[in-house]
Amino acid sequence: MHAMSAPADSDPGTADSHEVDQLTEQTYREVEASGVPVTVTDHGRPIAQIVPIRREESWYERMVREGRVRPAKHPFRFPTERYVLPEGRDLEDFLLGEREEDR
Repeated sequence: MHAMSAPADSDPGTADSHEVDQLTEQTYREVEASGVPVTVTDHGRPIAQIVPIRREESWYERMVREGRVRPAKHPFRFPTERYVLPEGRDLEDFLLGEREEDR
């Protein structure tokens, strides 16, 4: 919860059940916006937790979030140039010839 609605000695992620009753919509919006769970208490005793639901993230988004990969600086573009086979050659012969040259 935000500082104005929480008592001075309480955890900012804690709200009394009476307070949640009064500020339900605001509480939900704050949890959604901040991503921080809020523990609901009844006279100081934790009774529930309001937790933001994460949308499904792709394996790539998870890897970025975990710092295991970095997003590309520029978008990927397929090359626009196309190779044209010499006239009278078929692709199979051309590729076999390329392989022979690489050996």
